[in-house]
Amino acid sequence: MSEQIGEAKYKDTKNKNLKIEKIAYDAEAQKLFVNDSLHFCGVSEAVWDYKIGGYQVLDKYLKSHKGEKIDHAHFSRVIQTLHRSLEIESQIAKVKL
Repeated sequence: MSEQIGEAKYKDTKNKNLKIEKIAYDAEAQKLFVNDSLHFCGVSEAVWDYKIGGYQVLDKYLKSHKGEKIDHAHFSRVIQTLHRSLEIESQIAKVKL
């Protein structure tokens, strides 16, 4: 079973901590951690680095909500939306005018 882009997973299913505490990105494993237990899978470096208005979207969102419980379904959709945006931007870049 392969992991889906933005899928929320727990390192320890007995510790289902939803609080945004310690933000860490692992580029090699393509995992974005929001605390010691909860992480999001399939987060490419391009998605992690994606900026809008000069702000790194995922980092800004997590830092803005630090200490709060994360709505992981919503955050997964944000990750998937950024991933899809990069795919569409790539297609647009191929258009010859």
